[in-house]
Amino acid sequence: MREFENTQTTIDILRHGEPTGGIRFRGITDDPLSEVGWQQMLECCDNRNWQAVISSPLQRCQAVALHLSATRNIPLYVDAAWQEIDFGRWEGLTAEAIEHRYPKALEAYYRDFMNASPPEGETYKQFSTRVNIAWYQLTAAYFGQSVLLITHAGVIRALFSLLMGISPENSFRIEVPHTSLTRFRCFGSPGKQTVLLDFHNR
Repeated sequence: MREFENTQTTIDILRHGEPTGGIRFRGITDDPLSEVGWQQMLECCDNRNWQAVISSPLQRCQAVALHLSATRNIPLYVDAAWQEIDFGRWEGLTAEAIEHRYPKALEAYYRDFMNASPPEGETYKQFSTRVNIAWYQLTAAYFGQSVLLITHAGVIRALFSLLMGISPENSFRIEVPHTSLTRFRCFGSPGKQTVLLDFHNR
């Protein structure tokens, strides 16, 4: 419809800062931010304004979302659909520990993650489906607004696959460091939007 053609919805997507606990398989493992991680996120959000904040429920995202909502008096919506993929029994383990407990399983996962999944974990199809649904719900609910989504690297790569037509395999070639900021701008009516990538890794 013509009245929607020039309406812009701006979604800024921020990966959380550095968590405590070091490098390991941290999907739904709920480690808090380190002091460095807090500082990273506050610096990234300084001098930026949004009309709402949407966040993963995991505290490495939600803690700063709560802070922004309280200090800037903007609404916050916490949605489990935006949390990281669930690595099942691999949660909280290093790659070395996984290899020790589940020989060759990690190799198989890296080779074909679309069809392999960690024991009792979430499949990539399940993960990408919930992210896709969440995206369409978000852009409809916040149509015409400028909002911040605080989430995880896996989610951001899944959105690149959805919005940019990049295969899931190739999405892992996209660097998404801590506090990476990505902006998508959407034009058109909800459900029939043209999506443009404005920037990545700001």
